[in-house]
Amino acid sequence: MNYLVNSLSGYRAARADRRELIFFALWALVIFLKFFGLECEVWGRLPRAPLAYALSALLCAAFAAALSLLPRRARFACALVLDFAFSALIVTDLLHMRFYSDLFTLHNLGLSGQVDDVSDSVLALLSPRDALYFCDIPLFFVYYLFAARMRAAHVFGALRAKRAAASCAALALSLGVFAFMIYGYDRRMPNALAAMWDRPAVCCNVGAMAYHIADARNVLRESFGRGELSEDETAAAAEEFAAFRAKLAPPYPAAFGIARGKNLIMIQAESLQSFAVGLRVNGREVTPNLNRFAREASFAGDLYVQTGLGNSADAEFLANAGLYPARSGVAYVRFADRSYDALPRLLRAHGYAALAMHGDRAGFWNRAHMYPALGFEKFVSKKDYDVDEVFGLGLSDGSFFRQSLAMLEAQKRPFYAFLVTLSSHYPFGFPELLKAAAFDQGDEAEGAILRSYLAAVHYFDREFGKFIDGLKSSGLYDESVIILYGDHAAIPKWDAASLSKLLGKELGEERGWRAVNMVPLMVRVPGGAKLPHVRGRALGQIDIPDSAASLLGVEFSSGFGRNIFAPEPVSAPVIFRSGDYVSGGTLVEPAKRAAVVLADGAERDYLPFAETSAECARELALSDKILEYGLRLPPAGE
Repeated sequence: MNYLVNSLSGYRAARADRRELIFFALWALVIFLKFFGLECEVWGRLPRAPLAYALSALLCAAFAAALSLLPRRARFACALVLDFAFSALIVTDLLHMRFYSDLFTLHNLGLSGQVDDVSDSVLALLSPRDALYFCDIPLFFVYYLFAARMRAAHVFGALRAKRAAASCAALALSLGVFAFMIYGYDRRMPNALAAMWDRPAVCCNVGAMAYHIADARNVLRESFGRGELSEDETAAAAEEFAAFRAKLAPPYPAAFGIARGKNLIMIQAESLQSFAVGLRVNGREVTPNLNRFAREASFAGDLYVQTGLGNSADAEFLANAGLYPARSGVAYVRFADRSYDALPRLLRAHGYAALAMHGDRAGFWNRAHMYPALGFEKFVSKKDYDVDEVFGLGLSDGSFFRQSLAMLEAQKRPFYAFLVTLSSHYPFGFPELLKAAAFDQGDEAEGAILRSYLAAVHYFDREFGKFIDGLKSSGLYDESVIILYGDHAAIPKWDAASLSKLLGKELGEERGWRAVNMVPLMVRVPGGAKLPHVRGRALGQIDIPDSAASLLGVEFSSGFGRNIFAPEPVSAPVIFRSGDYVSGGTLVEPAKRAAVVLADGAERDYLPFAETSAECARELALSDKILEYGLRLPPAGE
């Protein structure tokens, strides 16, 4: 070995020292391959956009050139620290993709305080192959030690004028070409980088590194560069919003005010998906009580999930404020410093008490600040309950429903009570929960996540049934409008094969995945009268506040939802945060200029949907403006 090292040293002495050049070339190549691996996982196949390869390569070269300008004793350490930071960012992106089907954004840094609360969920999402993103770091140490033995001179050369000029030229050239290519992309795809409506698509178009550069730019602009709207801009937004509201159909006379003066009890069920309702596994009903309630309900249907990165928080925001989730970050975290003309504030103006109830700590998802902003006058959180039984993240659903029922019985009426359950939270397999569920599935369902989920839903169903029985015994059942809906999808896309096998459906395509991720909506008015509605019309979570208020004889005119109990056309779109939408049984993806029939997967010509796509984009943009600038716009005629 010594002979080999001495020979190599002699060879090196006779030639120029390229050890540092080799190190930075390897470093740049490794970083490029890491982000390339992320892009492959994001897209599900090899990325096809040549621009993504070029931009990533340019950024890797720019970072390497910048590192070479540091003092030579700091270069190696800084290179490894940056390598580690990039690896951590990539794994964070992967975790977000596996749980949210979306990429990490710097706006999410405000949620770092919640990591301890969801540590089980994070660990369940990690894969052993994620460690590969860090395995190059010790190998670079080995290279450094080996290179140091080859020559007596330091591996990293002194920063002389000629060398600094070369590094600066490489840095300037890399960034210049990068800026030129990004400018060209921005011209071809206006607003794609600024709006970030579809982060995974942006990632695969420009590369993961360029996506994060654009995301950082957007966050800085929003933090420091956004001023106030002018009076003319505010007036234009108000006019546009009034025009939107004016187009909506009035509710059916038979539905409006059918429960005037009655209580409203709205339950957001954690991770409850439509496929689980009515499902039988190993000969047993997964949801016998929900099945019974659906039969008693005045309306029972399915909603498309419209949440963004906020999942449960976004569902609450949709169902109470009637606004779309934030285009980046989470509205509950970013925009709790303002007041909203939301459902609880509206009902309070009509004599209702408004309280929110949840068995988790008040600071989770920033609820302690956001609930008052929405108009809730009281928030009953974990600290207000007797924490006598804990499943997973907080108070068990059984204890939560039992104690909440006692509070509602003593509540001044009429009231609006918003209950948010917790036990059926990802990853579902909490030992105490599975034991309490006692749901024998045989071997019909496969996969640990799916089996745990079905057990968790079965447990929720049992406790919900007890809650309904308690409402009946107390007399609240026929004195209240009761609304139950699911908040978001439960089964991650990487486990689609287990769900596909259980349901006997192909879920590989986007249309199949959208359909299976729908959540139930059940509405019962006192007396159980059936409510009129348009059959076949797609419904979304944003439709809840308008619909709930109308049953109480109150007009909700501050959001973008459409009343479920109004004669809206079948083609009325349900818009997703990505900019995609469902209209008349067709899934439309404007970013891809694609349209596909949900029922059979038949492709349709995109051109007839172009105008609707533009209208949907304007609707999202107006919602963003209202949210980001804290606008409170009057509807038509006010």
